[in-house]
Amino acid sequence: MAEPDFEAQLTRMFAEAPSFPDAPLFNAEVAAKLDRGWTMRRMFIGLAGTAAGLIAAFQILSSRFSSEVTQLSRNSGHNLQTELDAGYAKFNALFASPGSSEAVWLAACLAVVALAFAVTRMVEDF
Repeated sequence: MAEPDFEAQLTRMFAEAPSFPDAPLFNAEVAAKLDRGWTMRRMFIGLAGTAAGLIAAFQILSSRFSSEVTQLSRNSGHNLQTELDAGYAKFNALFASPGSSEAVWLAACLAVVALAFAVTRMVEDF
């Protein structure tokens, strides 16, 4: 049979976790690695969202002008200067007037949502 003092001492020794002198440094390194992983994820998600938004905006704006581009290619029998002038006019019309009011409202709403996400992310970081 074991002595009660020895049993109590053994129980006490294994009940408490040993402390290491570099425990705060280890905790800081682990936290930094975890934060770095989240930063990379946030960056990739942001880049993917930006790319998807640009593609969606291009699709919305170009959908109205697809028939006009088809018309330009159909009239290819004209001389080059006439075609260049017509293409330049269509290009100016693309930036001078939006595709439709719905496209403008959709783009504005998407910009507001993106701004709201950016603000919430900044608030979380501070």
